[in-house]
Amino acid sequence: MKRITFAKLLATMLVATSVITVVFWDHISEAFGPMKQQGSQCLICHRKRVVKWVCGSKVNDAIITNEYSDWIDTFTPVDHEHVWLGHTGYHRTRWFGSTIIACGGVATIPRIFEQRSRLGEPKSQQLAARFHEVVENQSPQFNWNELNSFTQSVVDDPESLLQANSPE
Repeated sequence: MKRITFAKLLATMLVATSVITVVFWDHISEAFGPMKQQGSQCLICHRKRVVKWVCGSKVNDAIITNEYSDWIDTFTPVDHEHVWLGHTGYHRTRWFGSTIIACGGVATIPRIFEQRSRLGEPKSQQLAARFHEVVENQSPQFNWNELNSFTQSVVDDPESLLQANSPE
């Protein structure tokens, strides 16, 4: 009698495990399976684009707005051509493996956004437009030193960037 009960219990557990695996397969494969996620940011509007593959299939491709892109949209055409630049990546090559994370990005638009209270809205918009010119003149090959220098100038002395662009 005990053998039959044990066999039934084992069979029930096997069926339950199989059902749970089938029902939650998407979550299980995403949490433990091979995956790759690449994040990009648009250098013009600072929207984020996230593309994710799990077990070799694309499961997500989304463009996400944020407070910076909402602000840029107030003075830049929403239908502008995006200039995507990779900034964050996640990669797991095998089941139950570790995940490799790579981070980066260009923080110029957030730094300009932070200067709004100090510079005022019109000058901040001019600064963003100046940055857009720099990006458009460099695309698709970027001079990282120039982009970094621009960002540093936004933090240290944003007026110098506005004066460089104003007619004498």
